[in-house]
Amino acid sequence: MRLPWVLASLLLALAVSAGTTFADQTQHTTQLPLTLTAAGASAGHPALRSGHVVNTHTSGPVNFAIEDYTVNGAKPNTTYQVVLRLTGGTCAGPFLFAFPNGATLATDAQGNAHSQDKISPADVAAMGLHNKDFGIIWTLAAGSVSVYTTSCTNVHID
Repeated sequence: MRLPWVLASLLLALAVSAGTTFADQTQHTTQLPLTLTAAGASAGHPALRSGHVVNTHTSGPVNFAIEDYTVNGAKPNTTYQVVLRLTGGTCAGPFLFAFPNGATLATDAQGNAHSQDKISPADVAAMGLHNKDFGIIWTLAAGSVSVYTTSCTNVHID
């Protein structure tokens, strides 16, 4: 009769202790809203009904980070390239460089799209980004036009 209680207690202890095992303790998940740029408006792109970037640092053995991108009400049937703009140290630091990270969003007839980019530990090591701090702005570009952008957020790469 005691065996079910022992098993239940063991399962509860495992669940409680595993809660933070896989979380990144220095860089917490952030959700950043996307807003229309002046250049995007001039190029005929609408303000979004909603849109955001979710940046999650798992620092795990398979995925170092996972970035989710969502737009609702963007220009229909349009492909947007995700471009990261990095500043040195923090958001107040000097602009360093911009690079497309490989993710794209292809909107449907209503202007909705979702995409995800998974960054491996090998990717971070190859770019020499370990133990560095950056300010990052995510931008969605259509051709050469930066259409939607987030505010800058400070990111620490373990």
